[in-house]
Amino acid sequence: MTGIYAQTTLSGFVKDADSNKPLAYVNIGLIGKNIGTVSNNEGEFKLTIPENNLGDTVRVSMLGYKPALYKASEFIRLFSGTAILLKPSSYLLPDVLVSNRPLKEKVLGNPTESQSSTVSFTSDDLGNEIGILIKIKKSPSYLKSFSASIASTNNIPVKVRLNFYSVKNGMPDQLLHDRNIFVRIPAKNEKLTIDLSSYHIVAEDDFFVSLEWIESSKKQVMFSGSLFGSPLIARETSQGDWEKVSFFGVGFTVKVAY
Repeated sequence: MTGIYAQTTLSGFVKDADSNKPLAYVNIGLIGKNIGTVSNNEGEFKLTIPENNLGDTVRVSMLGYKPALYKASEFIRLFSGTAILLKPSSYLLPDVLVSNRPLKEKVLGNPTESQSSTVSFTSDDLGNEIGILIKIKKSPSYLKSFSASIASTNNIPVKVRLNFYSVKNGMPDQLLHDRNIFVRIPAKNEKLTIDLSSYHIVAEDDFFVSLEWIESSKKQVMFSGSLFGSPLIARETSQGDWEKVSFFGVGFTVKVAY
């Protein structure tokens, strides 16, 4: 137990159940709470669970694996010094229709490249995630590339995760892709662009795009921001609830074809 209030800090690690190899950047946290983390590139993590949350549910999840759920008290008992083993799972991508008709391309989102109005991650907790809602012009829309306007300089090239979600009741719901999309933040204030063609991501309706903080860094990354476009939506850490945190939008865009 540490701190003024009773709590348990668990040091653990996550592995593939079949290969027994460490799993990097796994999301671990209490469902619906701002208590969570992400495993490092060696599969190691630390999670502090307050005594008042021992009855809550811990979810361990990663793309390509079946999520594992545990009561927090059971999670502490089972995995103090013992690896969490995640089982691989299959994921069926939606069918993609092939047509000879030329597709139109459109850049959607917030195109601001302001270097004076800026937005950052809402905390430095691993698993912190920020993004915006993207409204499509026509269904289906095929995601071609993602861009973010970086406003900070002398950045440490920290790794973040790019995520795309379906939308339910105005908030992110289910991931639209079957593979992790890892991104390195550039050192300078420039445009970050990621080619998505190999991921075959299809949006049948409006979708949500986010960047997730998955590596520790002493320097915060700043993105261009503006009052126009979709408001900023975030969750504090892995498995937490999403909430609209600001009417100030972030400079994320997605090129789509339809």
